[in-house]
Amino acid sequence: GFMSGVPKELDETAYVDGYSFWRFFTKIFIPTIAAGIGVAAFFCFMFSWVELLLAKTLTSVEAKPIAAVMTRTASTSGYELGLLAAAGTLTIIPGAFVIYFVRNYIARGFALGRV
Repeated sequence: GFMSGVPKELDETAYVDGYSFWRFFTKIFIPTIAAGIGVAAFFCFMFSWVELLLAKTLTSVEAKPIAAVMTRTASTSGYELGLLAAAGTLTIIPGAFVIYFVRNYIARGFALGRV
């Protein structure tokens, strides 16, 4: 949706000004749709970061997301709360960094993707 929101006149004006396709693409088109790319990257990261169901059912090796590992801290004596708190903090930090860097683009990206 956000790519189709770029006016065709922008492309035509760049062509008249002598821009090649790749120069137009890198200098004009990509900065114009940067908000939409930021929002798409944000959602891709968040959906892959917290995908617990697929990680628990489809993987058989020890390379699992931290959310899948956190479910194994329960034992007969209860939960290891210190380990859960540390793992929860480590789970939140990368997502907070992503949100911090794309926070300016989220609202604009949602507005660009409207139908």
